[in-house]
Amino acid sequence: MTELNIRAYIGVMIKGYRKKKHWTQAELACKVNAAYSTVASWEKGEREPSMQQLYVLAKLMGVSVADFFPAMVSLSEDMVEKELMTNFRNLNEQGRTIASAAVKGLSHTAEYRREL
Repeated sequence: MTELNIRAYIGVMIKGYRKKKHWTQAELACKVNAAYSTVASWEKGEREPSMQQLYVLAKLMGVSVADFFPAMVSLSEDMVEKELMTNFRNLNEQGRTIASAAVKGLSHTAEYRREL
């Protein structure tokens, strides 16, 4: 992903989190001690916030700084997920219910959780 695309992605995420809080760009600018035009340029992907500003944004919005960036999934993980989704789609309603419950149970079991 190019630098410009990452800036655009960050901008989309800032805008989305801002809208979830029902804040205007001017309100967010005030909260992060920035100019309204700065927030607007972030959301358009023309500029990117500094790391300090990203930290403040994340704290205000109740998310992680990492939530402003695209996920970095390895090709092998992506292939496994696609295979799982294909298999899941082939199940009937009862099979989907059982599979969903099984995955939920496993995800809440410490020995099967991935260390992040």
